[in-house]
Amino acid sequence: MGFDSINQNVFGLTALIVSLVALVTTVMQVLQQYFSSAEGYRRCAKSVMGEWALGTHRRLRAREFRVEVIFETPVIFVAAPTNKKGPIPDREIFYIDGTEDSYRDTRVLMEREQKKADEAAISRVHTADDEKASWVTLLSTLQRSENESRVWDRNVRRSGHNPPQVRATTPAGTINGPKHEITVGLQAKTRSWDFIPASITKPYATSAICHLVEITAMLGMYWKVFDSNVWNLRAEGNGLILTSTSIHGLGLMVVFTVTGKSEFKADRVIPANAVKDLAFGSVPNIFDDKDYLKQSDNQSLELVFGTSRLAISTLESIGCSAETLKWYERDHRHIFSVAFEVIGMLSKVIRIRGSNFRMLPNPTDDHWLKAGNQKASWKITRLMQIFQTKLREHIEAEQYVESHEIVTIEKEWAAIAQIGFKDEESLSLNTREAIHDALDRRTKFLLNLKQSEVLSIMVTHLTMVLKVLQDQESTLNKIVLANKEEQLLDYYFYHIRREVVEHLDTKMKPPSKDMRDKRNTIWISLIYRMLCWLLLHDFNKADTQIVPHDLKGSRMPVFIG
Repeated sequence: MGFDSINQNVFGLTALIVSLVALVTTVMQVLQQYFSSAEGYRRCAKSVMGEWALGTHRRLRAREFRVEVIFETPVIFVAAPTNKKGPIPDREIFYIDGTEDSYRDTRVLMEREQKKADEAAISRVHTADDEKASWVTLLSTLQRSENESRVWDRNVRRSGHNPPQVRATTPAGTINGPKHEITVGLQAKTRSWDFIPASITKPYATSAICHLVEITAMLGMYWKVFDSNVWNLRAEGNGLILTSTSIHGLGLMVVFTVTGKSEFKADRVIPANAVKDLAFGSVPNIFDDKDYLKQSDNQSLELVFGTSRLAISTLESIGCSAETLKWYERDHRHIFSVAFEVIGMLSKVIRIRGSNFRMLPNPTDDHWLKAGNQKASWKITRLMQIFQTKLREHIEAEQYVESHEIVTIEKEWAAIAQIGFKDEESLSLNTREAIHDALDRRTKFLLNLKQSEVLSIMVTHLTMVLKVLQDQESTLNKIVLANKEEQLLDYYFYHIRREVVEHLDTKMKPPSKDMRDKRNTIWISLIYRMLCWLLLHDFNKADTQIVPHDLKGSRMPVFIG
C-alpha cells in the first residue's frame, strides 16, 4: 500500500467523521426545533399545577411535524353533593368534602404530605406565590375549609354540652349529623395549549360568575368592589383576597391569593341551598310552597334586599304604602335595619338540622350592626329574654286560657330556656334543635292563616316603626348604648303592638275584640319567629350585598388564573 493510498483512506475517514458529526448536529437541530414546538409544556409543570401536572403530555402531530401540549384543568361549580350532572356531559364529578378520597380525586395534596408548602401558601404567607396557579391554592383552601369545619362541627356535637344522641328533640328522636345541601364540585377538562391566548402564562381553571360569588361566600369572603360594567371585582376576608382583570381574547380572569391565616370553624357559612339565593340578595320565604300557593288568594312573594331600590320594590309587593316606602328610603334603622325584621319574620329556616353552623351571606345592603364577639353591644338572647318577660306580664294581665296561642308560645320558650343558654354564639345543639322546632311550629301556625292577614299585620308594624324613625328625637332613634334590648322591646311591646292591634280596619272602623285578639296573636307570633330565626342565623358585620341580583344563576364564564 503506497503513501498516497494511506492518505486517501485518512482523508476519507476524516470526511466520514465530519459528515457524521454534521448529520448528528443537523438531526439534533431538527429534533430540538421539533420538540420546541411543544409550546407551553414547561408552563404545565408540577411547580405550577401541582398534582394536576400528571395529566400533562405531548401529542404528536405528524402531518404538521410538531408536538401539541395537552393538559387538564378543573371546571369548578357549586351543586348538591348528590348531583350527577355537571357542566361537561358524561364526565365524572368529584366533590370537595375534606376527606382523603376527595383530596386524591381532586388532585390536592394532604397537608401532612406537603406541610411546608401548604403552610406557606395557605395559612401564614404574607406575599403572593407567583409561580403556582392560583386555582391550585383555591382547591387546597376549599378542601381545608371543608375538613376543618366538619371536624369542628363534629367535635362540638360530641362535646359534653352536645351529646351525639339526645332523646325527644327531633321527630326521629335523635340528633343526627348534618347533611350538607351544597358543596364545591369539579370536573377535569382536557385542553390544548394551542388555544391558549398568547398573554396567558399559566394554565387556567374555569367557572361561572354565579358559582364564583357562591364560592367566595362559602369561604367567608366579602365583596368590596363589584362593578359589572367594567368587570372590576375585589373580594376579601378570612385571610383571602380575590381580584380580577380582563384578558383580551379570553374574558374575565380572577386571581385567588392567600394573604393571612384563615379559619373555618364557627364562622363557616351554612352549607344550604339558600346560599345560592342569599349571595345575590334574594331571601327564600315561607310562602314559597307549592301546596300553600294552590290555596285561593295566596300569592308567591319574592323578597329581594340587595339594593335600596329592590328593597323598596319588595316592601311595595307586600302591601306597603307610598308614604311608608318614602320613610324606608329616608331611615330604616334602629339597633339594626328593619330589613332584618322582615327577613326574620318571613324567611325560611336555613339552618341545617344537626349542625352548629349559623353564618349566612348578608342579603341586604345594610350592615348587621351586632358585633360578632362575646362583648356585643346587644344580643338576640337578651332580646328574647325581655320579650318573654313582657309576654308573661301580658298573659297575666289578659288572663288567657291555657289553650291560647300566646300561652303556648310562652310555655314553649320556657321549656327551651330550661335546656340552658348564655348567648346565641354558644347555644348547645340541643337548644338549637329545640328553637328549630319552635320555628317550624310558628311557621305552620302562620301558614294556617290567610296570607293577607299575616301580611297586613306585618305592613302595619313596618309602617308604625318607620313612621317613628322619621322623628330624630323619637325613642327608637335615641336608644342609648346600655340596655338597648330593654328600650327597643319596651317601645315595641307597649307602643307598636298597641298601634297594630288598634289600627282602624279598611272601613275606618275600630276592630272588634276578636279581631284585636287575632291581630295581637299574629304580631306576637311574628316577633317571636323573628327572634327565633335570628338566634339560629347570623351575618358578618363586614358583609353587605353589592352583587347585582340579575347575576343569580348566570353562567357567564370566569377564568381562574
